[in-house]
Amino acid sequence: MLALSIVHSNGLFARMISHLRAFVSGSFLLFMKILCWNVQGAKKPHFPQEVGYIKRTVNPDILILLETMVNDCTADRIVKSLGYQFYDTIPTFNQTGGIWVLWNTVNVDVTVMAKEDRVLPCVVYEKSTAKQVLLSAVYAPANPQDKDAFWAYLKKVSDTIDLPWCLIGDFNEMLLSSEKIGGTPLTVSKTKRLSDFLAYSRGIDANVQGRIFT
Repeated sequence: MLALSIVHSNGLFARMISHLRAFVSGSFLLFMKILCWNVQGAKKPHFPQEVGYIKRTVNPDILILLETMVNDCTADRIVKSLGYQFYDTIPTFNQTGGIWVLWNTVNVDVTVMAKEDRVLPCVVYEKSTAKQVLLSAVYAPANPQDKDAFWAYLKKVSDTIDLPWCLIGDFNEMLLSSEKIGGTPLTVSKTKRLSDFLAYSRGIDANVQGRIFT
């Protein structure tokens, strides 16, 4: 069973898997449904059925799948079986990651922008409100030596955009000790990258309703 929660912050309404997170920068009101899921491998036997369940129960306008861990040829074959009109993908990076963004055009139009290894940005036009938002699907590095460059890149992006911005995905970072169970205690230094980015971009961490952990 997938653990779903509603994300609502500063007028943005979306749906996401509860252990992922979304950040928003800018004031706007949108009604589209966005669901983000770290699938931990898209070649699992029951994966198409799980996506089918999401479509039947949530019917997201945009579905973001992370850590797909398949090559381009396999990605095209699997994505085409999932029942969405359009899609774009980022392949795995150093044998990890992978981002797929799938969408239907009933409520939204999506234009994919320049892609990076760990970020798939797109401009989303919501037909009912005639408004646009920059949506970035993110699978951030877990390796500490790659983190500083990644967050510096996101800061640079924040300097150049003039649209409301929603980042949603797996950031491999935490803001609060309550987001962690067991293991090494969370220190202030380990929250610095994320908190610094939110302050720099004037963004906010979208609140999650429902279970924090899946």
